[in-house]
Amino acid sequence: NDESKVSTLDNELEQKLEQFQSNLSTEYQDLSLEWGSAKEIFRTSAKIVLQTVSSVQSGGEIKQYYFDEAAKAISRSIMRNRDALTWLGKMRDEDSYLYEHSVNTATLMGIFARDYGLSIAQTEACITGALLHDLGQSRIKSELMERAGPLSAEEFEEVKQHVELGESLLAEGSEVSDITRAIIAEHHERIDGSGYPKGLKGKEISLFGRMFAIVDTYDALTNNRIYKEAVPSSYGMRTLLELSKTQFDEPLVHQFIKCMGIYPTGSLARLDNGLLVVVIAQNPSHPLKPLVKAIYNAKTQAYVQPRMMDLARDDCEVKILRYENPKDHNIDVDEFMPEELLEA
Repeated sequence: NDESKVSTLDNELEQKLEQFQSNLSTEYQDLSLEWGSAKEIFRTSAKIVLQTVSSVQSGGEIKQYYFDEAAKAISRSIMRNRDALTWLGKMRDEDSYLYEHSVNTATLMGIFARDYGLSIAQTEACITGALLHDLGQSRIKSELMERAGPLSAEEFEEVKQHVELGESLLAEGSEVSDITRAIIAEHHERIDGSGYPKGLKGKEISLFGRMFAIVDTYDALTNNRIYKEAVPSSYGMRTLLELSKTQFDEPLVHQFIKCMGIYPTGSLARLDNGLLVVVIAQNPSHPLKPLVKAIYNAKTQAYVQPRMMDLARDDCEVKILRYENPKDHNIDVDEFMPEELLEA
């Protein structure tokens, strides 16, 4: 029956969270070493969101402890190697958009919060807020959240209620931090006052609400959804820059772009020798020289034997010229993920 299913899942989740608690390392480690942990953290966090949505829909409770522990695990994984969870966020299934969007925004918000200089406790509260931010959608008809065509004015009003529904779901739990609450309440507010539900302007929106609005929009733009195809990371960044004149906090947008990398992990770029490369990992001390995988020769319009290149090496004489749109070359970047991930 349903109850025994739930308790089996609870036991599973609690075992996973115990494993995460035993891995407290925050020392930097190589991408290949972080895959395994990051994969477990991503999957478990998505399961927590999924299980909580089911629980809320059947009148059950939110186990806040699950979210807090998942947030700590995500935060530590980001410290060890931020590219692992970033890549996992690209392996998405559009049918489980809500769960994976919550985990991916949690990763992006954790990276942003760390680079902004927030404390570990504040960063974890930001990650918790991201995991919980769309929980109110579980109280909205799923048909409205997934429809491919436009919504009527009345339907859009109904969808907008997910913010207040999400707030009310946490109303009783006093252990939820103010930062987490702000993210849930303010993620659709915009600094020009055009957002909802309160139409807040400028600094009326907390720092955390302003940061998360950027993260939430970027992730929605750069991932496939049932009703909308993803745009490449570079185009997502460009859209944020355009909107920073009106809807977003401009200095925060610039800071977010800087911390994602000039050429974000998973994007396609052209080298000055004509090779097209997939960005595999960031190089924090040389933002313009990431670790890349060469896959295609734009001059001969033919694939090449994939090979890794560290553009920051002293003996590396090529550099990135510009972004490329994978569609222009019929390239599916996901096919060129790091090998460790393909075995996932």
